[in-house]
Amino acid sequence: MDEMEFKNTVESLLLNDLYKASKSIHKKYQFMQFTDADGTLLQGTKVRLEDEKGNMFGTAGFDMKSEHPVVYHFVDGILDSDGNEPAIESPNHYEIWRKGLIEKVWTDGGDTIEYWEKGVPVRIETNVIQRRKNGESI
Repeated sequence: MDEMEFKNTVESLLLNDLYKASKSIHKKYQFMQFTDADGTLLQGTKVRLEDEKGNMFGTAGFDMKSEHPVVYHFVDGILDSDGNEPAIESPNHYEIWRKGLIEKVWTDGGDTIEYWEKGVPVRIETNVIQRRKNGESI
């Protein structure tokens, strides 16, 4: 994806109502490649403390009252799930990513499920726990 395609894709996502409604604070990481301080592509599992807004521990605006660990899984510098294991995991929140794009998000302790295709949200299911108790298929 060249720079113009990237810009157009991001602009269209920002106009998408489901993208706006998504509870993923990590959705901004789609299409990105991550490196360490030496410029080496990130590999494997990395853990860091974040607050509820995604601010990293030690940065301006970090809220210690809402801090929690977030586990990231990288392959060649991009977020990627290992099978059905989440690429991003924090308390009551899991995200499946494929080659740098979100595929599925479970949040609110499993009460909300977001379905994504090619990095674009296509459906958000809410009240999942109660609906399953009522016998509805999700």
